[in-house]
Amino acid sequence: MAKQDLRSASWHGELHPDHPRAILAAYKGRGVFITGTNTGVGKTIVTAALAAALHKLHVRVGVCKPIAAGCPKFSDRGNSPNIPLTDDDFESPDATLAGRAAGLDPMDLTLLRYLSPVRFAAPVAPNVAARIERRKIDWNRVAGALDWWQENCDVLLIEGAGGWMVPLDEHDFLIADLAAALRLPVLVVAGTELGSVNHTLLTVQAIRQRGLTVNGIAFNNVPRGEHLVDSSNLEEIPRLAGAPVRAVLPHHPDPIVDHIPEVLISALLPFARDWLPLNPVV
Repeated sequence: MAKQDLRSASWHGELHPDHPRAILAAYKGRGVFITGTNTGVGKTIVTAALAAALHKLHVRVGVCKPIAAGCPKFSDRGNSPNIPLTDDDFESPDATLAGRAAGLDPMDLTLLRYLSPVRFAAPVAPNVAARIERRKIDWNRVAGALDWWQENCDVLLIEGAGGWMVPLDEHDFLIADLAAALRLPVLVVAGTELGSVNHTLLTVQAIRQRGLTVNGIAFNNVPRGEHLVDSSNLEEIPRLAGAPVRAVLPHHPDPIVDHIPEVLISALLPFARDWLPLNPVV
């Protein structure tokens, strides 16, 4: 099939059976899709801190990063040159951090399949990683993980990959398309540095163009003290976006590898407490 046919996802008006739109369905449970204004803005930290806050409130919280790239290989897996690597041969540091924060055991390889169903090694956009590694995204695996969470958690946090418009596969299916298919409200993770107004407003606008609810904005890695750019952006971005601030996570200089500092969890606790009765922001 030609590239254009895959992109339009149509065989005489019908979806290609391998296309994610033919496989994915709206998530029927309570949850939120967490996206960011850019790669490295702190989606995983916000996801993990929110998971830890909900766990503290005795909520049965699930976390899922459907597509992950830049994943290291398990030391005891994929050592045979004649056996192709699979998703299960790779770790998922982001899912491990968020899963542990939720009170789960990310070292359980069966559970890891639901925490992070699709994993690539190359630290690039998933569609490029798939080409490099000559593997396709198994969307049935993604759908199966989401179905499992619907039966095994009360609230699901779904973390995107990169920013809102990151391409995922050979169909040119984007993170935005994934979120639209799941039909969950979206929490935007943003910074406050110079340029954040533009990045955040473009992201919020693009989310609403998909007909999705902007749940709010979580500012990550905000410097302590009075900094003109940061303090003004904390006021200007929610005003211009018409979206509430759900959390302000302070600057965390040390690398966050295996646990979330208490100060970051505390920043998400008010949102976690108010989440269930929360009125959506359109």
